[in-house]
Amino acid sequence: MSSSERPCRYFLALFVISSVAVLNQAQSTPTPADQHPSSAPASPASGANSGANAPAQASTQAEQPVYESASVLKAVTRLVVVDVVATNKKGEPVAGLSQSDFSIAEDGKEQAIKVFSFQQPGHQSPSATPVAIKENLPPNLYTNIPSYKPDSALNVVLLDALNTTMPNQAYVRDQMLRYLDRMPDDRPVAVYALAGPKLRLLQDFTTDHSVLKEVVRKFKSSASPLLDNPTGGPEEELLPPGLADSGMLPASILDSMMTFERESSAAKGDIRTVYTLNAMNVIARQLAGYPGRKNLVWVSEGFPINIDPDFELRDSFAGSRNYGPEIAEAATALMDAQIAVYPVDARGLMASSYFSAVNSGRDRFGRSLTGPRMGTAINNESQALVAVHGGMQDLAERTGGRAFYNRNDIDGAIRRSFDDGSTYYTLAYYPTDKNWNGKFRKIHVKVDRPGIKLRYRLGYYAMDPKTVVARSKKEQTAIFSDAMSIETPVATALSFHAGVVVPPAPAQNHVVVNFGIVPQALSFEQDAAGVHHAQAECAVTAFTDKGKYVKSVGGVATATLKPEAFSRLMQSYFPCRQIIELTSGNYVLRLGVRDLSTGLVGTLNARVRVPETQAQLEEKK
Repeated sequence: MSSSERPCRYFLALFVISSVAVLNQAQSTPTPADQHPSSAPASPASGANSGANAPAQASTQAEQPVYESASVLKAVTRLVVVDVVATNKKGEPVAGLSQSDFSIAEDGKEQAIKVFSFQQPGHQSPSATPVAIKENLPPNLYTNIPSYKPDSALNVVLLDALNTTMPNQAYVRDQMLRYLDRMPDDRPVAVYALAGPKLRLLQDFTTDHSVLKEVVRKFKSSASPLLDNPTGGPEEELLPPGLADSGMLPASILDSMMTFERESSAAKGDIRTVYTLNAMNVIARQLAGYPGRKNLVWVSEGFPINIDPDFELRDSFAGSRNYGPEIAEAATALMDAQIAVYPVDARGLMASSYFSAVNSGRDRFGRSLTGPRMGTAINNESQALVAVHGGMQDLAERTGGRAFYNRNDIDGAIRRSFDDGSTYYTLAYYPTDKNWNGKFRKIHVKVDRPGIKLRYRLGYYAMDPKTVVARSKKEQTAIFSDAMSIETPVATALSFHAGVVVPPAPAQNHVVVNFGIVPQALSFEQDAAGVHHAQAECAVTAFTDKGKYVKSVGGVATATLKPEAFSRLMQSYFPCRQIIELTSGNYVLRLGVRDLSTGLVGTLNARVRVPETQAQLEEKK
């Protein structure tokens, strides 16, 4: 069978019937799918009602694509996946360890290791599941199943202009190019950029050095509006030199100005933190479908978990913040997607700005920095730096990565990050504690070999995904809405195929999209009668070829399946259909699916050209 025929065979299993699901019908013989999605009729009667509860059944046996994702495993089967980096005293990776060398405990209780594999460049463990490879699909068929089959970890670089001053952005670009000149040929790298509220994918995974270097060269420095001093150098003085020290300015006014500046800076920090954590969550959703470990090198000046009190103000806690819970949530999403974060401080080795040659010897309010005031200023700056590095360290430790700061060789930090995360062991277990109470559970891994240092995720929150989704429907809807934006990188946490059917010119301009969701990625609930239930939302958003929003459609497909029908579906796809009416022209369709039980999301882009209708053609005659 050729690669172009195989996707057609996959889609022979895709079909939908529009009758309402009832338990005594769920095991009845379904109508077989006798048409390929690319040639399916545009009649709504042959597909699922976009908002109706329609049973999803399948009868045709099809090749099952290999699929495995840590996020899916956690959400559906409760398997806890732990990637372990083992190094010797010299920091070199240790190979040759077996499953019997490891032991793993959760909250002090020994757990049985059910999955074990070893990954390093050029090595493929016999027990490791290969990645599903994207086929050469016909023009009207699309899939978001990852197209890379790495033999070790995938590597991602996040260039952070939102939290980094312009001079340091330029320095990072030069250091990144320096690394790419010496990067190994077999190392797949993707590059993202964060310069505002939206995360951008500059380059998907590739091993082509020239492509990566061109992308990095084109990434221009930009001034972040959310930094107090985005261009670097001395800060602008808000008052004439000496005015605040002269006694002519009432102390209450000065204190009010200082409090306002403090709160304004903290408010900007709030927005930066929200944008940055949103970007981390988007990356987690985008990479969740890629099996195995992903190393995220986040090159940034960072943001602090805490903004400490300023004891120079009357209200010492004005503008103070704590972002611990939000960072914990983002770290959980990254861990579920098997992403280890390697933060790299873009500033390199830091010295106090008060000893810089360009320092005026005054603060922002024109006051002379002498005596106790200088000590307080230096202490505040030191605390801010410690908070930033502490945030980097915390995120790295939570996810099993490493933080790099107080060093000028950023290219070396990137290289060490990639090297560190390329050789690792994967351990997985089913927790013996079945009480999903939302509390944090500590993971402790030991190895029965002397002189070996292990690094891995610290633990996980024992959240019931269904409970989380049920309690935050508005938030989940907002997440799905954001994922459907053409500016957001595609998500792979929920894998699916889609056939897009464009009608011939004389027909109405109804574009039909047949979705086929990988059923193993969905969460099915089994009731006392043995009937399996699942709900998936599918949606289509149309944009012009210039990226302008046009319209959206969406709805929910519901499955109510008795055991026999459920078994058949597991050999096929979970179907859903949407019909969107568009005028003639060129469009980019953002196609998306969401598991309503777990919140897992998958998206992809499809380009279509809608022909003119018969009426339009006649008007031209």
